[in-house]
Amino acid sequence: MKIEFSREFVVSDRGLRALRAANESAGTNDEVWRHLWHEDVADAQLEEINAVVQSIGQCSQLLVIGIGGSALGFKALYQSLCTSNQSPSVSVLDNVDPSFVQQTLQHIREANPTGDETVVVVISKSGSTTEIAALQMVAQQALPQATYVAITEVYSELHAYAVKNSWATLPVPQGVGGRFSVLSSVGLLPALLCNIDCEALLCGAREMDALCRQEEDNPALNLAHFLVEAYESGRITHVLMPYSNALTCFSHWYVQLWAESLGKINQEGNRVGPTPVSALGATDQHSTLQLWQEGPLDKVIGFVMVSESVDIELGHNVMSEQFEWLKGKSLKQLIDAQQSSTDTSLREAGQETFTLTLPRLDAYSIGQFIALWQITVAIAGRMLQLNPYNQPGVELSKKLTKESLS
Repeated sequence: MKIEFSREFVVSDRGLRALRAANESAGTNDEVWRHLWHEDVADAQLEEINAVVQSIGQCSQLLVIGIGGSALGFKALYQSLCTSNQSPSVSVLDNVDPSFVQQTLQHIREANPTGDETVVVVISKSGSTTEIAALQMVAQQALPQATYVAITEVYSELHAYAVKNSWATLPVPQGVGGRFSVLSSVGLLPALLCNIDCEALLCGAREMDALCRQEEDNPALNLAHFLVEAYESGRITHVLMPYSNALTCFSHWYVQLWAESLGKINQEGNRVGPTPVSALGATDQHSTLQLWQEGPLDKVIGFVMVSESVDIELGHNVMSEQFEWLKGKSLKQLIDAQQSSTDTSLREAGQETFTLTLPRLDAYSIGQFIALWQITVAIAGRMLQLNPYNQPGVELSKKLTKESLS
């Protein structure tokens, strides 16, 4: 994996102090997630998850019920990596919109009327998330014969309910928040059910973690330093724009990770945090590029590229002479040229950019991508003097929702 930045910079002492603090805390308290890919923990996780997978039996319809980090991570894994024809049909309920829920459940009932090949995975770390409780009630009413699995903390209400109803259960490791949980049972159980190579995912994350502990040529430190420095100079909007449809959900995963971790009142009492935005290349070159090109110089645009991918030759059937230059070219050549040209034009316009290139779209590279961004957040949070692991603003909304319905 390679990262190129639009300007040169030297990592400051503040950045190095943030790195050292992140390394010292790795694997403890709220940063337990950084041990999920260590070989002993990874092996134990996969053994426990495999045991549940083996107990499930046939699965042609997989329904995942989760919200926020409990769903986004798996959705991103599925979209980017699930190419197997043997994978079940996957549905994700991550909202309580009645029309959306009704259509999803109706599709599952029509595909498997008896429910004997339907598996429902209910995910809630605390076990007390209102949306998950509501969706679980609706799912059990509509799919009473399905096989249910709960992924939650051991002493939660959801865990107690699952045990009472003889569901299989898997733990959310203590100290692992939802947006950092994709490489725990939260993401790995449904991924394994879809035949995604979870060992390669964890291996990629483990090797990226090793790179992100060093003080020189550290990809997470460089990325955190570049983005925090840009934010503090007025670049308050941070766009992540993959030039691959398969990475669209990962741009949404990034938005939650960046926003919920770094949008806080810091230790000095100041409101801080860059505003993350997802985009898709080349599609959004025809929507928001004009704003980036001639609007305020308050942005960082991050491009995500994939070196090796399938390609399609364009052929020679041009519709007019103005497209003669496309003869002999391919779609990959075209999309790569569009990204390169967009990057150049934005730099010339005064915006800051970076390009993150994955060698290929496989489980190892995706594992690296996930670990890179999570460790980047751990370093950036320290640079911004805030706790990247709480979300007090979200908790207030939950409280007011319960009071409103009560």
